Formats: sequence, C-alpha cells, structure tokens
Amino acid sequence: MPSKSKTPKNRLRIIQLLIIVWLLAICARLVWLQVKEYPNLSARAERQQQASIPLTPMRGVIYDRNGNELARSSEVKSLYAYPNQITDAQLIAPRLAKILDLDKDELLKRLKASDKVCVAIKRKLSDQEVAQVDALNLQGLRYVNEMKRQYLNGTTAAHVLGFVDVDEKGLSGLERYFDQTIRGQEGKMTVTFDALKKPFDHEIEKSVQGANIHLTLDATIQHYAEKALREGIRRSNARGGTLVMMKPATGEILALASYPTFDPNDVSDSTDLQKRNRAIETAFEPGSIFKIVAYSAALEEKLITPNTLINCGNGTITINGQKIQDTHPHSSLTATQALAQSSNVAAIIIGQKLGYERLAQYIERFGFGQRTKIELPAESRGILTNVKHWTPTIPIGYGISVTAVQAAAAFSCIANGGTWVQPHLVKQITSTYGEIISEPQGERHRVISPDTAATLTSMLEGVVVRGTAKAAKIEGYRAAGKTGTSKKANGKHGYMAGKYVASFAGFAPVENPEIVCIVSIDEPVGAYFGGDVAAPIFAQAVSHALQIMGVAPENAVESSFVAGGVKTFEVPQLVDERPLLSQTPAANQGVAQAAKASSAPPTPNAEAPANHNPNREADDKEAQNVHQASGEILVPDLNGRGIREALALCASRGLKLQANGEGIVSGQSPPPGTYVTKEVICRVRLVRTMQKKSPPARDPKKPPAAHAQATATRAQ
Repeated sequence: MPSKSKTPKNRLRIIQLLIIVWLLAICARLVWLQVKEYPNLSARAERQQQASIPLTPMRGVIYDRNGNELARSSEVKSLYAYPNQITDAQLIAPRLAKILDLDKDELLKRLKASDKVCVAIKRKLSDQEVAQVDALNLQGLRYVNEMKRQYLNGTTAAHVLGFVDVDEKGLSGLERYFDQTIRGQEGKMTVTFDALKKPFDHEIEKSVQGANIHLTLDATIQHYAEKALREGIRRSNARGGTLVMMKPATGEILALASYPTFDPNDVSDSTDLQKRNRAIETAFEPGSIFKIVAYSAALEEKLITPNTLINCGNGTITINGQKIQDTHPHSSLTATQALAQSSNVAAIIIGQKLGYERLAQYIERFGFGQRTKIELPAESRGILTNVKHWTPTIPIGYGISVTAVQAAAAFSCIANGGTWVQPHLVKQITSTYGEIISEPQGERHRVISPDTAATLTSMLEGVVVRGTAKAAKIEGYRAAGKTGTSKKANGKHGYMAGKYVASFAGFAPVENPEIVCIVSIDEPVGAYFGGDVAAPIFAQAVSHALQIMGVAPENAVESSFVAGGVKTFEVPQLVDERPLLSQTPAANQGVAQAAKASSAPPTPNAEAPANHNPNREADDKEAQNVHQASGEILVPDLNGRGIREALALCASRGLKLQANGEGIVSGQSPPPGTYVTKEVICRVRLVRTMQKKSPPARDPKKPPAAHAQATATRAQ
C-alpha cells in the first residue's frame, strides 16, 4: 500500500509540468508571431494605421536641337478625401461632382467607404477646379502635389514626343521609348491614423527627377513641315500622310510629321488613326521612288551609264505573262531620260541586267527589309520577301513595302556620297545638373561609291528639272529627287481600285545637300501622281527649312565676291565671252584652239583608245541624237583646264559656269558626259596645283622630239 504522503507530491509535480508546458507553448507562440508572422502582422497594422499615396516623380525635360522645351512636367494638385471625416456625403457629393465633372453616384460611394482611410476624388486638377473646391470650404478633403506632363506646342511633334498616362508612365513615342530614363524614381507620402482613423502624422519620401532628352528635331522646321503636310493633304482630300526630313551627313532627324494628328495634352478623344505614327509604323509599296536602288546598283556595277540607251518597247513589257506599262510610252530612252520620265519598262530591264540576287544585296545595303533602329517604339521593318518569291515588279517598287524613314535614309545615302547613316532623333541625354549621360552614335556603312552617288544625283536632278517632279523645284536652290505613285494593296494579293499612295523623295541643295525629305500621301482624291500631290509639299517644307537653317540660295548671282578668303566667279550668261578673253593674241588663240578641239569630231586616222568599244560608241551616238532632239546639252570634261578654257568650252555649248577657288579645275558637277538643260549651272572647283601625274610612256614609233612636243601639248 503506497504512502499517503506521496500523493500531494505527485499532484504538485503534475501541476508544475503543466505550467512548464503552458509556458513553453506561450513562448513558442510568441516566437511564431514575432518571427514567422511578423511581416504579415506588420503589414496589417500598417494598413489599419497608415495610408500611402504614391508621388509621381518629375519627368525629364525634352528639348529640341536649339534648347527649346517641347515637353516638361509641372506641379499640380490632386484631391483626396478621408471618409471618416466626411459629415454629410449626401450633400457634398453633388456639389463636388458638378465642379469636377464626375459621376455623382460613383463619388457618393467613395465618400461613404468607411472601411478605407483615404480615397482619391480626382487627380491633377486644373487651377480653376482648385479654386472652386476651395470656395466650398469642406472638411475631410486634402490636396496632394503631383506632376503633370505638359506639351508646350500642342500638336507639334505629337507623334515624336508621344504621351503619358495619369501616373506619368510613357505610352507612346519618345515618352515610351525612354520611359525608364525620363521617368525618374517614384516617391510616396505615408499618413498615420489613430484608432478613430483620424490622421495625426505623415511622412514624405521625395521622388527623384528623371534625365533630360535633347533632340535633333528643330521645333520651327517641324512646325512648317506639319503645316505644309496638313495643307497638302487637305488640298488633295487625302486620307492621311507623312513627312520625314533629315540631315544626310549626320542622320539627324529635323522633322517627322504624320497627319491626322492629335494633342498629347488630351488624348481622350483621339482615335488610333490619329495616334498612328505613319513615318515608322505604316509600310507602303514605294512605287517609283524605289527605282533608285536598281539604278544605283546598275551604275555601281558598270552595267549602265547615264547615256546608255534603253529600248522601252513603246511603253510595254511582258514578263511571265505579266504585262507592265509606262504612263507615257517611249520607244527608246537614255538611262537619264528613263529615270526622269519614270519609265517602268526601263527600270525592269535594268533589274533584269542586275539579276535578283545582286539586286537583293543592294536592297539590303540600302536598309530596306530591316528596322532603322530609330528611337521610337513600334517601328515596322517593312515587307521584303525571299528572292525565290519575287516578282518582276520589285525594281519598280511593287511587291515590297517600306517605311518613310527607311526611304529617307536611302535617299540620304545618295546625298551623302554613297554612305548610309542611321537616322536618329536623340542628340544627347543629360542629368538634371546638365552632365552628359550619353551621346548616341548612329551606325554607318558604304553602299555605293562617291562617283556613283554623284552620277545618280545628277540624274535625279534631271527628274526635277525636266522630268516628273517639276513641282518639287525650290526657288533659289537646286533640288534632286524621285516621284513615286503606287496602287494600294488590299492584303489579298491584289490592289484596291482607285486607291493610291503618292510620294516624292529628294534632297537640296544638290551641290552640298543639307536636307533630305520624303513626303508620302495616302489615298489622294483626284490627282494622284507623286509629282502632282507630294512634290509641292516637299518644295514648300524644304524651302522653309533651308531658310530657317540659314542656307544661302545657290542661285544668288554676284559677279565676284570674297568669302572666307576664297574668290568665287560666277558667269550667269555666256552668250558672248569675248570680254573674258585675254588681251594677248596668243592667249586668245589658245582658247579658241581648245574650244575648236573640244567640239571637232575625231579624225579617221586617230588612234582608238585601249578601251575602244564600237558598240558603245554607237549607243552614245544614238543617245546624243535623242538628247539633241530634246534640246539637252552634253557637259564637257573640264578637269585639268584653266578657268578661261573652261569658260570657253561652256560658252560654246551654251552652259552657265560657276567656279570656286583659283587655279585649274580639279572637280566639277554635273560630271562629264551628263546631258543637262541650259538652265543647269555647271560648277567647278579650282586649285592652284594639281596632283603631279607620271609622264606618259614614250611611243617607240615617235622620235624623242615628237614625244616631248606631245607631252608639252597635254601639259598646256
């Protein structure tokens, strides 16, 4: 029998054990709550006791190339309410709704949301709305300062700049492309409440301003470009259009416009069509402006010259059962004339000479079928199918789609002496303190030789002077370019009846191109040719741009002036050149002999050059007959001649001459052998000394004295 004295001890031990277990359980629970559940419980406490309001940062400023502000953020007030402090929501809701243009019932629900500490009434109020709300003198309302994006020039450059949402997040254009750079770092305001949900403290975490963007765009040029585009589209009752203007040497975009447009300050009523950036998002079949690829490739590969005669088949050619026609039929044209008259037949024949594989290489080098990587979102690469699926119409710009920016870059390549330069919009990115963060450098690569580019430039000038683009002439400046008119594809391997895209792409001045510009008009009504619809817009926009840039007119005539230490002579009319000749009879005789020699036909016994080609001579003779019939003049080779000899040669052919420098001719434009009209001015560059050439090899059949005499004659 157990002892009675042990029973109380056992009970005491059991109680002690239970107490220990209970304490351990409490400790374990405390550890669980303090360690494992701490983040969740802390967040719940904050939600019950605090409310956070995000503070949008000040976005960086966007400037044009001259430092003018295009987009900036300014501080505005947003209205918030504390539902627990609203005494009569039924009375307040209608009054606020009327002032702020809000739905009364929806506002009433917010004011009665007693489970929420703070609710937003309306963000980013206008100054007038703030004044009207203040006049009500209501309790339970609070303002919070936020940032609002402002576009200072309204619709100007809207498609370039883009726009932001209410939270200052970029949604299109540069605002979207550089959103992380411009946006900055968000801040917040934290408000603390008591048990009755009354605020008694707040804490502000400041936002950090974003970086600034400096563009290549010129706001004034952009304004006039948009004006010219808008007026041209309204004249032609077109569906829309785009214009891109850039500097060929650097790739800097000076203007990029689309129409219809929108106001980025208020996009609520804008349609998708208005917000579409046609310059980069809309690909179109370029038509004849694409012929520059085939022509430049054929010139580069030495398959044609400007005077090569092409059989145009009276304006019709049939390939694989597909009949292709010219608007104006011709039997034969030189390459220069074919480009000026925009002959489809000639371009297709040139394309056949090249072959698809070789043509495809040049298309790729010119940047078609790939994005230019311009700093804008949603850029299209265009449509370029595999060579296996090509049709014979590729050389004339059908069966391929391009964007306006791609076409502008291609024409810049020609204006830039054969080097393709990546188009870009951003000049530099700077911090809020003005420190340069980055200066983007565009890609560049050679496509064609400078000689080919110069030859094609002269041919493209002929398009403006005597071809399909006479409406692209700019008063005071020489321009070069190409028209294009294409039917609109219906997306089902066919074309829409009566729907066209009219285009013109070109550059000016011809001698030292400062601007390349393309204009593309979608669905003009009535006249629909590029020369009638797009070329006048080009002339208007580029004329304004050249004047704004301070480019001196090329045709300003002065008999003699000194600029930068270099004397320039210009002869506007060379009908009678006798006053320009030397007073010494010997000098006059030398000039006369040179002029006579240049125009005299070769003697039958003259030795043929090493590269003599009878067929080529026959082609050139036939081409000469064609040009003479149209009143065109063959440009002589002036290189190596003195100014007076050059003057005499030009005078004998009725050409105008402008010479820069002193000495003898070391370069000329248009190049020798080009046919031009009498309105064209032949420009030459003079230098005091020329590169010393090796003396010609002595003819063993001639005695030393005869060889020396021949060498002396060439030196003269």
